[in-house]
Amino acid sequence: MLEVVRSELRIIKMVRRKPDARRGPPSQTSSTHTLVHKPKRSRALREIKYLRRTVHLVIPKLPFARLVRSIIVDLFPTLDVKRIQSSAIQALHESSEAYIVQFFEDCVLVSRHAKRVTLMINDVILLRRLRGRDDIINR
Repeated sequence: MLEVVRSELRIIKMVRRKPDARRGPPSQTSSTHTLVHKPKRSRALREIKYLRRTVHLVIPKLPFARLVRSIIVDLFPTLDVKRIQSSAIQALHESSEAYIVQFFEDCVLVSRHAKRVTLMINDVILLRRLRGRDDIINR
């Protein structure tokens, strides 16, 4: 009986092996599919992807309306403008966001031309110079 138990222990010891560390890399034929590790996307990239798909305005409406009112009061202090039509504020809102987006797209092109990924203040300054004096931002 003792001899049978010893032989069974010997068989169990022979069957048990260490994990695949000794065997080396797995061959291509044994595995039908390979694991592809996707890199984690940063939060900024996800936000950019989301904003490209949407059509809503990025700047909040009320702060933009307050800014427009303060600019009108600064430009025309003698006129007593108390009300502005919501359609006028919406038109200003859409056009200003379109201008800002176009401006930053051009800034990114300037930074790519310099073989950089990071947008720097020098790119913004150069773009303002390239657009000339007639551009609205240079007045």
